Amino acid sequence: MNFLQRLAAWRCRGETLLPIPFIRALCVGTLLIYLIGAQTFEAHARQQTRKIIGRVLDEAGERLAGVSVSVKGIAASTQTDSLGRFEMDVPINTTHLLFTYVGKEVLELTLTSVREYTVTLSDDAQALEEVVVSTGYMTQKKADLTGAVSLIKRADFTKTPSANVMRSLQGKIPGVRITTDGNPAENVGIQVRGVTSFNSAPALIVLDGQPVNINLRDINPNDIESIQILKDASSASIYGARAAGGVILVNTRKGQKGGTQITYEGYVGTSKITGVPKMLDAVGYGRGLWQATVNDGDDPSTAIRIYDYDWNYDNNGVPVLNSVTPIPWLNAAQTMPSSNTNWFKEGTREGIQTNHQLTITGGGEKSTSLFSLNYYNNEGTQLTSYFKRLAGRFNNEYQLLNGRVTIGENLTLTHLRFRDVSRTYEFLVMPPNIPVYDNNGAWGGVAMPLGMDDFNNPIRDLMLNKDNIGNFMKVLGTAYANVKILDNLNFKTQYGVDYSMWYDRNIQRKWEEAGGKSSSLNGVRQNNWHDIGQTWTNTLVYNLELNNNRFDILGGIETYKFTNESVNVYREGILLEDRAYAYLSTATGERRDLAGGGNERRILSFFGKINYAYKSKYLLSATFRRDGASVFGENNRYGNFPAFSAGWRLKDEAFLKQADFLSDLKLRASWGKNGNSQPVLTGRFTDIYVPDVNGTSYAIGGNPSGNIPSGYRRSSLGNPDLKWETTTQTNIGVDYAFLDNRLSGSFDWFTKKTTDMLFEPPYIAALGEGGYRWVNGANMTNKGFEFLLSWGESRNDFSYTITGNFSAYKNEVHDVPANVRFAYGGNGLTDDIIGRPLNSLYGLVADGIFKTQEEVDNAPQQQGKGVGRIRYKDLDGDGVINEIYDRTWIAITDPDLMAGLNFEARYKNFDITFFLQGVFGNDVRNTWKELSDFWNIGVQNDRNHPSRILDAWTPHNPDSDIPALSRRDANGEKRLSTYFIENGSYIKLRTLDIGYTFPQKWMDSWHLSRLRLYVSGQNLFTLKKTWGDDRFTGGDPENPGFGYPMPRTLFVGVNVTF
Repeated sequence: MNFLQRLAAWRCRGETLLPIPFIRALCVGTLLIYLIGAQTFEAHARQQTRKIIGRVLDEAGERLAGVSVSVKGIAASTQTDSLGRFEMDVPINTTHLLFTYVGKEVLELTLTSVREYTVTLSDDAQALEEVVVSTGYMTQKKADLTGAVSLIKRADFTKTPSANVMRSLQGKIPGVRITTDGNPAENVGIQVRGVTSFNSAPALIVLDGQPVNINLRDINPNDIESIQILKDASSASIYGARAAGGVILVNTRKGQKGGTQITYEGYVGTSKITGVPKMLDAVGYGRGLWQATVNDGDDPSTAIRIYDYDWNYDNNGVPVLNSVTPIPWLNAAQTMPSSNTNWFKEGTREGIQTNHQLTITGGGEKSTSLFSLNYYNNEGTQLTSYFKRLAGRFNNEYQLLNGRVTIGENLTLTHLRFRDVSRTYEFLVMPPNIPVYDNNGAWGGVAMPLGMDDFNNPIRDLMLNKDNIGNFMKVLGTAYANVKILDNLNFKTQYGVDYSMWYDRNIQRKWEEAGGKSSSLNGVRQNNWHDIGQTWTNTLVYNLELNNNRFDILGGIETYKFTNESVNVYREGILLEDRAYAYLSTATGERRDLAGGGNERRILSFFGKINYAYKSKYLLSATFRRDGASVFGENNRYGNFPAFSAGWRLKDEAFLKQADFLSDLKLRASWGKNGNSQPVLTGRFTDIYVPDVNGTSYAIGGNPSGNIPSGYRRSSLGNPDLKWETTTQTNIGVDYAFLDNRLSGSFDWFTKKTTDMLFEPPYIAALGEGGYRWVNGANMTNKGFEFLLSWGESRNDFSYTITGNFSAYKNEVHDVPANVRFAYGGNGLTDDIIGRPLNSLYGLVADGIFKTQEEVDNAPQQQGKGVGRIRYKDLDGDGVINEIYDRTWIAITDPDLMAGLNFEARYKNFDITFFLQGVFGNDVRNTWKELSDFWNIGVQNDRNHPSRILDAWTPHNPDSDIPALSRRDANGEKRLSTYFIENGSYIKLRTLDIGYTFPQKWMDSWHLSRLRLYVSGQNLFTLKKTWGDDRFTGGDPENPGFGYPMPRTLFVGVNVTF
């Protein structure tokens, strides 16, 4: 009891040791002294601390939540919130703060007199080894991986905007070849470690643990958090029968604990076509037409009716052209004058891309949620082509029973509308003297009455069909529950739905061109199909640690059912060619086409996996999966797919402990099998008969009219012994890091053999109708390597990383069934594909052109040979050029080397990224040469051509290596030969991105958390081989044909978090 309390107590007992007024004064004085002292102490305390605020980012400028912020030397600490912000009071004499986060280097910040700081944490290669990654049905520490797995972070693709995330990763992943073109629909081809099958063996895509049948453009890239690509059999074998082409694990973003966070990301971009050679104008076209005509010995005055020529013979009897004049009118009505149309310019435009992404995330201690909405629109560089996507995503997760039970769902809804049309070839070949419109605004067109060939006005075709649009709906949903039976025993059940639906209604319209072509037919066609895949997965995972031994054991069962149905109906005759009217029910014509079908397949799977680690130094893994598929007969319905792998972390051995320059060193080896049944449809193990009203109708009673009975016909023969394609892989790899992890990377060597490949070969007539029969037969091997090397440093406000990747493979076909021996090239007698790459080309060997009559006379017999024509080599030396014995293997389209170089740097608030991608040593068939070097070797005569064609051989241009122009193909020069084979190597600047993140102090005054502005460019330049005999003479070696040209695109974008 203190002094005041004793005084009060004495007063209550009636004792009066001191006068009452004195006691009251003493109490009031004491209270005043206490209050003044408390205020003085608090003020003193405030003078001894100060408030520090700031935010923490990663190297990509993304916020980091949950970073530990502590005062060096004492226990005071805090954590960053969901927006990466922190705030703490520190002693006045504090000089350093420590920032720690899993997978990042510990950062020690020196405090100055400022109050606010922005901190950037760099990746710690050694700490990243402790990061847990998904490897299929279970997780595993990165340090303990023994298979060939490529890990892709969000930062690896966000700076290359695209509708398809795989296009953003083109050239960035060793061993993965991604091909695409400039079409706004952004379809891509993906090959993991080369060609896996003669038919179809696409990479399996697994979205949040659910195997799905999707094009990755169906998924909004902004919703993706990370990607893992399982490349070798040991890592992919857990997916068994569908993993022969590799596995792509896609993990989407999840809700985060903490306050509600709203993020907007958007950009706008413009695209312009590049790499298209200059085409002939109307006068140049007339010159080329005249030259081809006189070279053939014909009189242009009678052979050409759309130009007037002034020409004569010189003193040597060689025709000389003085002037070219297009005739004034191209039709009898004189409404269509001769023009000078640049059809490529008329049919293309500057494309516009826009993207808007809104993400809302948040959560508490026991639940998290995420909602995102995305709108993407890419107006293609060709008229009427575009791609629009509206996507929404919902993700929720709840923890129940003190964290023992976790339930959640992922739902993605996507609606696509697009026209992926391409009229590149039509723009190029359309004669330039034809106008788009005549003088009355009607469609222009070729003057067939004047001898012009059959060309369609490509602008008319595009504009009349601009409303014939494809619509695609995608629903991807999973619901899951995870039960922690014991602290180290977890049971998970997950049900997933993958639903796709396509519909379109195309109106066929009547049309007429001023040149005389027309179509009086109209009608309507409706097409609809839908797929639904259902997957139910149940797994049990047991984790056991005994001293330095750790076991992770997985067991599971999975069922998959896929159903497809489709219908396609057409009827002609519609009164109004208007979308509001033109339905099947309004069509009245007699012609009707009706088609429909379906397919169903089921897979039942049992699988298990054991991972063992001793001190994370000695690593073992074993996987087994047994799949049963309904597409095979009872004899081979089930397939077994085992795999084994091992790892050895040498750095942890005593004999390398003192190697300070070595930060990490791990050896890996694996072997395993995967399967493939993708090419086979349901029911191929039994004979199939189909109804055919027209093909089987027969007047059995001899009646010439009335009802005629019809029946069924055989479509194919069954094969009850049909079985899986099997791909067996062996992989040996090493992961390494040096100099405190500043230099790191990996190297893998692999061999990949596919056996029992599935075929549907042609059949001999003696088998009768419907003799097609699927068989197993061919074997093929890929051997190659993958190399990754990265160097990174951080110094004060500046940090940078340079990453290079290199990969190559060699493909070889070992054998094919006898009845398809020559289906993949060869002469049909002795030469076949066996022992060569599958992607090989077979043809004649061109040996320049004949430049004198003497050369022609002394050359082997060659039908159509002459001065200015291609000379072919007589390979068998019999004095005659023929296609049986004088063709050989002339090209391999697989590259010798694929490479990528990525550079990222950050200085204070500025960041820059650029990425170079290269392909080297591959041959391409340059189909542009059919237009640039030959006047008439196509189906259509007198097509337009690139201006290069005017440099063709003539008596006045005898040094040219381009064949003389001709309106005939007497020499058979359309045949595949080395003349069309050129070097397809290239280096492209795929991405250049420059950004600025605004200082945090500005964000606070603007009530924002983060604001970044950036400019970006894609496909900014291309280097190709322009020298030597195999130089590339076309536009873009990446797309050497007449596909949709790749555009150059520039973006301006913003990322803002509220």
